[in-house]
Amino acid sequence: MHSTRFRAAIAAQATGESRVCVCGDMNVAHEDVDFHNPAERRTLTQAGTTPEERASLRCFLAPPLGMRDAFRQVHGRAAGQYTYWSQRARARPANRGLRIDYFLLASGVPPAAVVDVQHLQEMHGSDHCPILLELDLARL
Repeated sequence: MHSTRFRAAIAAQATGESRVCVCGDMNVAHEDVDFHNPAERRTLTQAGTTPEERASLRCFLAPPLGMRDAFRQVHGRAAGQYTYWSQRARARPANRGLRIDYFLLASGVPPAAVVDVQHLQEMHGSDHCPILLELDLARL
C-alpha cells in the first residue's frame, strides 16, 4: 500500500498551483470498472483489488491531496481499459486485466491541458502496457 511518507512527499509538492503528476504502477485497481471481475467474491482478497489497497489509492484522490485520475477525466467510465494482465493466467488475449497504472494530476494542472490519455494495449513485451499522457503545454 502507499506509504504515508510517500503521500506526505507528494503533498509537499502538490500544493496550490504546482503542476505535479504522479505516474506509474500503483498496483491497485481503484474502481470496479478498473478490473475485469469485480463481482467475484475473491476480489476482496486478490492482490490489487482489496478494500485496503483501494482505500490507499483514494488517499491521493481525496483532500487534502485532491489529485485527479487523468484517464477517467478523459474517458469517463470506459470499461475494459486495462494496463496489466497476468502472464501466468494467460489473461491478455481475453482482456482479463486490471487498470493499475495511472497518471494522477494535482489541481495545479488545468483540466484543459489534458489532451488525451491512452493505454497502448497493442504493445506487448511485458505484463503491463505503456500508458501515454498528452498535454497541451500552452495551457499549463
